[in-house]
Parts: sequence; structure tokens; C-alpha cells
Amino acid sequence: MSFDRKKSLGQCFLEDRNILALEAKLAEPKGKIVLEIGPGDGRLTEAVLALDPKRIIAIEKDQRFANMLKDRFAHRPEVEILEADFLDAHLPLCDIVIGNIPYYISSDIVFKLAPLKFDHAVLMVQKEFAQKMAAKPGDRNYGRLSVTAQIAFDVKLERTVLRHLFRPMPKVDSAIIILSPTGKRISQFEENVIRSLFSHKNKLVRSALLSSKMFEADEVDKLGAFKGRRVRTLTKEESLEIARILKTL
Repeated sequence: MSFDRKKSLGQCFLEDRNILALEAKLAEPKGKIVLEIGPGDGRLTEAVLALDPKRIIAIEKDQRFANMLKDRFAHRPEVEILEADFLDAHLPLCDIVIGNIPYYISSDIVFKLAPLKFDHAVLMVQKEFAQKMAAKPGDRNYGRLSVTAQIAFDVKLERTVLRHLFRPMPKVDSAIIILSPTGKRISQFEENVIRSLFSHKNKLVRSALLSSKMFEADEVDKLGAFKGRRVRTLTKEESLEIARILKTL
């Protein structure tokens, strides 16, 4: 059974079974509880099932696919299909997260995962998004997403996946990333400081913070050597240290 893809849900499915098998292998699901994001027609679910997970909980927003999946896996009691929007759902406990996720909500999905406790996540995302998440200080792609993602996760860009391997074919290439939670959470104040800094990542720290209008010049001048640094060169630890200093003023 096939359905027309819903453009509004960012649906495009990976056709290459070797890549699907690689994703499943990277997840290391044997004996584990796996949470799958947006299983679609179940092709990645099948690849994970082949590696003997304890349980798969698959959350699918599209009612058509959710109903089809319930029929397809009715004979597999270890597979549970939940019809829900992942971003609104109360997420169950799991060991592993996996999914070929919609590009347009990748950031929302990643940061919904940030407070959860699990071993690691294997996600297919837009290549540029993956590069930004994994970027290092000074890299062209390094920015706010890099810092906030790397505070919450150890990020590994595993490999690029070319666009022609999907149907319908998207306009950009994809990439597989592996996220391992660090257990670290940032406060709203820290998040605001990081946003203020990296909204002007090519400026000096002093200029970036004054441009944000969150802080006065006399406060920013108490940052010492940090105030003369280019924002794009700051490590995640230095960004948090700047927030700590400003918090104490």
C-alpha cells in the first residue's frame, strides 16, 4: 500500500536499504527499547527489528501511515505504534532513539530530546543542519546551534547521504548524526546570553552583547579578556563562563 507524501509534513523516504541497515546497526538496538520518530511506511522499523530489539515504540503523526503500520506489525507484539505528533507527545522511557526526521522541525525534535535520558540517538537530518551541530569554534558553520547542541549532546556526524537516495528527492543532501546526551542543561539566562552572542558571531564579544541591548557597557567591561574575543572563536565552556560572570553582576 502506498500513499502520496504530505509536503506539509516534510515526507520523503530513504530508498537505499543499505543505508537503512547502517542506521539500524549504528543504533545498536539488540535487547533495547527503541523510540522511533516518524516511521512512515515502516522501512526503518523493519531494519531495526532485524537486529532483535526488546521493543520498538514508533510515533507517527500521519493517520494513514499509523493505521497501515498497525496492520503491518500486528503480528509483532514488540512493536507499538503511537499515532501522535512527536513534538506534543509525552515520550516514553527508552534506551535508543532513531529516525529519519523532517528537515523543517529538526531543531525542535533535537531539543525535545535534550532533557531525556537515553543511551544515544541516530538521526537522519539535513546535511547543513548536521554540519552546524558538529561544527567547531572558528568553523564557518559554527554558531548558536553548535554551542547549544554540544552542551546537551556529544555530537558525531557519521556520514553524508546523497539526495538521490530519497523519494521524492529533496533539494539538499542529508547526513546521519549520532547524539549522546551529556546530562547538561542550560538555564534560560544562559540560553539568552548564547543567543545574544551568536546573533552577532563575527563581532567582538563586547560589541555583540551591547548590540543585544541585554547588558550595559559597565557590565560587559567586567568580562576581562573575553570582551575582546571574536564570538565565533568561543568554545561552549567559554560561552557558559561568560554567562556565569554576567549572572553574578
